[in-house]
Amino acid sequence: MAKTYNQFQSALPHMIAATAALTYAWFVSQTALLATGLQFVAPVAIVICVHLIWFAAQGRLTPGFANQLYAKAAGTAVFMVMALLLGSLFAPQPAFADGNDAIGLVLGVLFCAAIIAAVMFLVGGAVYVVFLLLGGLIDGIGWVFFERKKNDKDDPPQSRLFDIGSLVICGMALTIGSLEGLPKTYAFSTQGSTSATHVVQADAATVWEAMQTATSPDFALPAVLGLFPQPVAVSVDEGVGLGANRVVDFAGREGAGALHLRVTEATDTTVAFAVLSDTTPYAGWIGYQALRYDVVARGDVTELSVSLAYDRKLAPAWFFDTVMQGASYLAMDVLARDVKQRSER
Repeated sequence: MAKTYNQFQSALPHMIAATAALTYAWFVSQTALLATGLQFVAPVAIVICVHLIWFAAQGRLTPGFANQLYAKAAGTAVFMVMALLLGSLFAPQPAFADGNDAIGLVLGVLFCAAIIAAVMFLVGGAVYVVFLLLGGLIDGIGWVFFERKKNDKDDPPQSRLFDIGSLVICGMALTIGSLEGLPKTYAFSTQGSTSATHVVQADAATVWEAMQTATSPDFALPAVLGLFPQPVAVSVDEGVGLGANRVVDFAGREGAGALHLRVTEATDTTVAFAVLSDTTPYAGWIGYQALRYDVVARGDVTELSVSLAYDRKLAPAWFFDTVMQGASYLAMDVLARDVKQRSER
């Protein structure tokens, strides 16, 4: 019984910090600032503040507390990731969420919380690394101003100067990160593109014939793409002639919608689709701009490239640029591999 109580007491600050961070993020998500650093970076500051208050209440603000504080914050991120992964195991799959508002809401919250937890884990780790790197510098300042010696047993990197200095630097970094994307502050370029290329063991005419039909939603996707809304049907498919329409229906834990494409360029080597409308769950995260297929004959084989141009809508850029670049590449690779397989039959 005592062991269970101690475990609960140890986990309690993590639960409080995680709850506070996610509650804050939920309130921000109901505003026009949901795509900014206030949504995904500021929760890290919330977690650190909760643990700081907890330390103060327990009288643990002794020299060197900053090291324990950052470790606890990183522990909360790990706690959140593990809890969310466990919740995902018992959560219904996207197909079962379609049409069920209650399940869709729960799954949407889980997904958003997982993203926040991932950002917190990375930021928390970065804070800890910076903490270690700055330790020598700040303690060196302490030795100069307070004439301490390096062999002084009371003077490892456990000084008040180090604790306060690292908290100030951490607070400034998190504040700057939280401001990304806010009106009248700053933002990085949101334009992105990705391309997947495959060599098809067939002539160009065969490849063009295969491209007349959209990739089937039944085509196997990489496991990681299962975390995102998936195509469930192609409701309109008019081929790849100029002016042809293609409508792909998506469904996921965050809802359902359709991506409407139209061919705006068609040559002997290229077909490009422009996005006319997007009501899929992706619309709030990424703005699809153009989908392009390039078909180049190389003797008896054909080089096929599938490219996507998009606009990133979420901040911070350092996280979502990487995520969207990776996910977009996998999606383009799926389209290219599907055409390749159908052409080589």
